[in-house]
Amino acid sequence: MNSPPRRQLPDHSQPAEPTAGTLAEGAPGPGRGRGFEAGGGAAAPDRSGRRRRRPRRLTRDLLRAVFGSPGEVAYELLAPLPGFVCGAALLLILASGLFASVILVGLVLLIGVPFAARGTGAMHRALLRGLLGERIQPPPRRSRSPRGLLGRARAALIDADGWRSAAFTIAFLPVGALLVLVLATIRLYGLVTLTYPIWWWLVRSDGGHRGLGLGFGGVHLDNWVAALLTGLAGLLPMVLSTWCTRGLLDLAVRPMARALLGPGRQDARVHVLEDTRALAVQDAAATLRRIERDLHDGAQARMVAVAMTLARARERLARLPGAEPELVSGRELVDTALAESRTAIGELRELIRGIHPPALDDGLDVALETLAARAGIPATAETDLPVRPPEAIESIAYFCAAELLTNAARHSGATAVRIGAHVDAAPDGRVLRLTVRDDGHGGAHLRRRGAARGAGGTGLSGLAERVSTVDGRLLIVSPDGGPTTITVELPFPRRDDAEPDVLTEAR
Repeated sequence: MNSPPRRQLPDHSQPAEPTAGTLAEGAPGPGRGRGFEAGGGAAAPDRSGRRRRRPRRLTRDLLRAVFGSPGEVAYELLAPLPGFVCGAALLLILASGLFASVILVGLVLLIGVPFAARGTGAMHRALLRGLLGERIQPPPRRSRSPRGLLGRARAALIDADGWRSAAFTIAFLPVGALLVLVLATIRLYGLVTLTYPIWWWLVRSDGGHRGLGLGFGGVHLDNWVAALLTGLAGLLPMVLSTWCTRGLLDLAVRPMARALLGPGRQDARVHVLEDTRALAVQDAAATLRRIERDLHDGAQARMVAVAMTLARARERLARLPGAEPELVSGRELVDTALAESRTAIGELRELIRGIHPPALDDGLDVALETLAARAGIPATAETDLPVRPPEAIESIAYFCAAELLTNAARHSGATAVRIGAHVDAAPDGRVLRLTVRDDGHGGAHLRRRGAARGAGGTGLSGLAERVSTVDGRLLIVSPDGGPTTITVELPFPRRDDAEPDVLTEAR
């Protein structure tokens, strides 16, 4: 008998050439991407991982359905007590203030309600974020209180965000009571029933019966079968308590928190408009920067090339002998074109500097020192910039400093100017403060409304308009006789909220 032919094992030392019956490398096929291993050759479906994950997922979902998530249970345990204390205290203050509103004491109590409610709202937001994963943006900080006792009292009484937080704190009282009721009755009874087999094994009553005495109609659950069935029956109240807790959280707590603890509709709209304006300012700065580069690298370079060509043409025409009228006219035309091209190059360079000064490429501190060195009067620059402001903020600060230096040199009669720039921490980010102080005769002011264009203060009004595009302020202290101190405040956000604030740590 002839032996069957021996199978020859494939040689894996060399990569196999793709044939008509195989897939080439990188070709799409059923064995790539889903259910197959990434290696070459005939890959088998990787279903073992799915088979291992499926029981874990089912077990986790079953435990969450019976006992609830750990965050929900923790919120049910931890939130009601501080909610009761803060809500009862706030309700007492509000009732006392309304009752005594005819006298000054009642007004003081009413002023304290929104102030205290902001703190309780922050506590509720922290509990919701840490235990339930509900991230609610805090309302914006209160603006600076106006001067005067009556103005501050009125600002506190019309604090809409504070009153909304007070409404949530008071409305949480009945919801917290329901959470405690579910915890103390249904969940506790379900937990005791669920663990009854353990108590049946450990506890023995005086009558000789086992268990905790959960007898019904004289029937004692004192055998292991009844104890096991009792433990299984404890799943029902546990599931019921979980559903009740989840329903209270999803139907009452979360919607009320989103509606009352976060920013109002007007605040949200203002926030959207501020973000849109910030993006518009950044886009405008980037567009101007791109135009400056195009002019510098394109139009200016071509104008320089034209001027160099005209200069070579003038040299060649100057070497030609003769004094014919056509030759003399050609020389004059070339001279005129060369002069015009040089003038155009100068104007183009001034335009480029007006769009984006080259000194800002190295930072605002270098740019201010350059301005101080080129000023028409003695000037010094002192800067403290631990972080670099955004490009739009730097550009506004530079042009403000240049305009203020020009005003001091032309109109103030000053003999010395001092420029200062530093970055401070602010509640919503950081603020760049640019200060220009001169020893002139003073009298600087903004142009009043309705004044003619030629009236004094028009330059400062333009600066105020430029600064207002980023929510900045222009502060002028210029008494008659001097000195004059003009401060430009330019706020800007932190580039990364997660990074530590070096300014706050330094303070």
